[in-house]
Amino acid sequence: MELIKRIKDRAPEYDAKYTSLIYNFTIQQGGKAGTSSEETRWVQGKYFSTVYEFYMYAALIGLKKDYSIPISYGTAKNKFIEMRAWKPNDLVDYIIMCLLGKADIDFLELEKLEDEVVEKKLSSIRSLLEDYANGGFDLIQTRIDQDNDYFTRNENSFLDFLEE
Repeated sequence: MELIKRIKDRAPEYDAKYTSLIYNFTIQQGGKAGTSSEETRWVQGKYFSTVYEFYMYAALIGLKKDYSIPISYGTAKNKFIEMRAWKPNDLVDYIIMCLLGKADIDFLELEKLEDEVVEKKLSSIRSLLEDYANGGFDLIQTRIDQDNDYFTRNENSFLDFLEE
């Protein structure tokens, strides 16, 4: 379980080009928190109440469709809070298990490695999460480009998209 804890201590990032996409479907956090009206918060949080929830959804889309896009070096990125703060825990654990299944890591060999090498392997899992979330964001954006109100037309659209 130490391995899972160490993975959860990491704070993934996302390509900044998806910031407006994210805020179209979630409540904007940070400096504006607490300044918007109840009605505005309800409208913004109609789909996802936090940015990391939408990020987890994008990662699940990318994992399910086995579609990942590495974020290029030098790309402007935004950072999240550490995964240990994400909720619900069962969903976070599920995503981590999916990533471990996709990762090229020999877990029996991992115990024999120096801590510095283990840290690099754990960082590669965070990068894998970022790649799949980036792929998920790309698929969501592509769907919006094809059908502008796909995700706002009915309240089950995000579930429908996950099932496609």
